[in-house]
Amino acid sequence: MLPITLVETDRDDFDGPIVEFWRGEDFVGMVFYDGEETIVQFFPDADGDVQDLAVAELQALLDTALRIVDPDALDDELGALREAAGSTDWDEEHPATVELLGEFDARAAHRSDDGEGFFPRSLAQSFIARCEELDLAVVEMEGFSFADGELVAVPDLDLAVTPQSMMSWSQFRTYANSTASNALATWPDRESIVVAFVFQQPDEEIIVA
Repeated sequence: MLPITLVETDRDDFDGPIVEFWRGEDFVGMVFYDGEETIVQFFPDADGDVQDLAVAELQALLDTALRIVDPDALDDELGALREAAGSTDWDEEHPATVELLGEFDARAAHRSDDGEGFFPRSLAQSFIARCEELDLAVVEMEGFSFADGELVAVPDLDLAVTPQSMMSWSQFRTYANSTASNALATWPDRESIVVAFVFQQPDEEIIVA
């Protein structure tokens, strides 16, 4: 079964963004905010048949769609993160990091005792692409096998991007993210593979996702 792709778009008859779900060339459904609440609609496939949706994948997609279309969702989530952390200085974090982690934190397949996240292989390219959009650079990446609650490092699934002093930040950011994306494309596309990320902010601070 092909993974579902999330696409953010705009339509003239909607005031806010629309999130569409696609499986290959088949339109699965969409999520939108009607001014009062977030609505999800699902549609039959091109042949009019029922579409089977994996619950875990669907839940992750809906969580992301909610953050995109609901104007209050991200503020609510960051408030919860502040409360859980017992901290009042979340506003001091780089806004790009706040936005990235707000979108992806809940989608981690596993999180270690020290808080490091391990993300499904199917989300990894989206994570890298979002870093590029937010002016963040993936500088380390490591692949693991995660099954039955056990996390095992996979040989040769690791990457560390070396800083390039001759590059401007924007050049290095794109170089690092392109390197990570190209490396990821060669990694096994198995459901058991999860990916750990370390990314860098424009101020050179390093963050473990």
